[in-house]
Amino acid sequence: MKKRFFAGSLVIIALLAGCFLDNSPKTTVRKFWKAIQKNDMMALAKVATPDTVQLVATFSSKIQGYAASMSEKKIEAIIEKIDGDTAVVTIIFTDGEEQKFDLIKADGKWKVDISLDMGK
Repeated sequence: MKKRFFAGSLVIIALLAGCFLDNSPKTTVRKFWKAIQKNDMMALAKVATPDTVQLVATFSSKIQGYAASMSEKKIEAIIEKIDGDTAVVTIIFTDGEEQKFDLIKADGKWKVDISLDMGK
């Protein structure tokens, strides 16, 4: 009985650790979005590039308004496309609207990378 309990506990711990240690672009975008909604700059800094954090801080009030309007929308799908150390995550809402996020891998972790450099 004790062996089964111990084995079962190890399986549950491994599954939970996998969930918390997930470093996929999809998970990074989810954490980024939650940080935006909560206006949590510390959490944002963990999942975004320094330039993205600066951009969000600069346009904080506008981004908060946008996040509030988007919080009511239901997500239909999240598509992740990885190409080496870059990725694009597309969130598709039930109304057909899409939101794309560019990510880069830095120090083994995915970071949301938003830029105003439209010409590059």
